[in-house]
Amino acid sequence: MPDPSTIRAVECSPPCWMVRLALEEKGLDHECKLLNFAAGEHKSPEMLAKNPRGTVPVLMDGNIVVYETLAIFDYLEYAYPQPALLPNTNALRGRALTRLHEANNLKQVGMALFSYLMNTKAIDLDPAEVDHLASFLHDELFFWEYYYGIGHWASGSAIGLADLAVFAYVATAAHLGLELEQRYPNLHAFCLRMKERPSVIATWPSVWKQQPYSYLTEPES
Repeated sequence: MPDPSTIRAVECSPPCWMVRLALEEKGLDHECKLLNFAAGEHKSPEMLAKNPRGTVPVLMDGNIVVYETLAIFDYLEYAYPQPALLPNTNALRGRALTRLHEANNLKQVGMALFSYLMNTKAIDLDPAEVDHLASFLHDELFFWEYYYGIGHWASGSAIGLADLAVFAYVATAAHLGLELEQRYPNLHAFCLRMKERPSVIATWPSVWKQQPYSYLTEPES
């Protein structure tokens, strides 16, 4: 990128984290401007002029504005194809795209649970509702536990876009209390691999740094 692109993002938002991970994995010079979600900065006049839906993330690459997470992924892969985060062969690319769009199911069930946990006061949390919402997440995690039992990455032999999506949602769930090691050993191993990557270290939410990677620590022998 001749001039640094900018990404408007909200910290701890999995979709925003996915895009930040992609920019880091591709080694693209960029500036991340974090918005205050509680203050409504994502719906400011400046932001609505860029994205009338008022959602984040929003990528600005020169005069080009791209919003919607998967659209940003598509744009980055087309405009900056190396290093590739989608395989080049038809068979592997087809599987990689399938896994990426499957991750939308993880988004739907994950965000329903995350929103409830984050937006409800602790005293008002209903354990039955938490269990109900978590049951859908566990059903979805079953698929990914299987996929990561087949290989280190969701598709092919290298990290791809689907892995960035899965990690953002699983790491958020783990931060909110999901226990991975016993129930999802393959996902646990995947997260351990991811947390060593410079892209994850560079973008790890600052508000989580009081307990960095605590849920991903290897068990004591």
